[in-house]
Amino acid sequence: MVSASLTLSETVRGALRRGAFFALVAFACALPPASGRAQTDSTAAPAAGGEKASVTGAPPRMVIETEKRGSIVIELYPAEAPRAVERITSLVRAGFYDGLPFHRVETYVIQTGSVESDLPRIEGEMFGQKLTHEEGMVGMARFPDDYDSAKTQFYICKKHLPLMNKEYTLFGKVIEGIEIVHRIKKGEKIKSIVMVP
Repeated sequence: MVSASLTLSETVRGALRRGAFFALVAFACALPPASGRAQTDSTAAPAAGGEKASVTGAPPRMVIETEKRGSIVIELYPAEAPRAVERITSLVRAGFYDGLPFHRVETYVIQTGSVESDLPRIEGEMFGQKLTHEEGMVGMARFPDDYDSAKTQFYICKKHLPLMNKEYTLFGKVIEGIEIVHRIKKGEKIKSIVMVP
């Protein structure tokens, strides 16, 4: 597993971006919107081994600065997905996502990360989660036939997606900039992602 203190040179970053492509499982897109169901932020209590919350008890956050649209703020849930949060925060601190595009943009989801990566796969954490796929929820992409195959790619939900519950590890939620998520076009790039207190 990648350490949270991981630092990568440009050469290593390039190597990490080579490897196998993986995508989300195909499923019906025309799903009804959530009927009064909203994902609460109270699930974000910190857990040992994952990204630590600040002294105020607030969960860790990362800010995606897009090249054209503005900022998306994501609250992370280390108690629900310690492995995923550790991997994502390690890569964010290494600048891994800087300059990468949103290579998948659908009516229901946007996705980024490297389509090529030699990083080891991480174990899926979806089965014990109480989180559900609602608008703004953020999860790890994986191979359709392997629950333990997430590496670097993550997606942001644009709508309620119940068929994905317990199928993909959720590790965060958009708390600012959901309107930007809906405006992202395929190929638009990430300027930077940073961790904030």
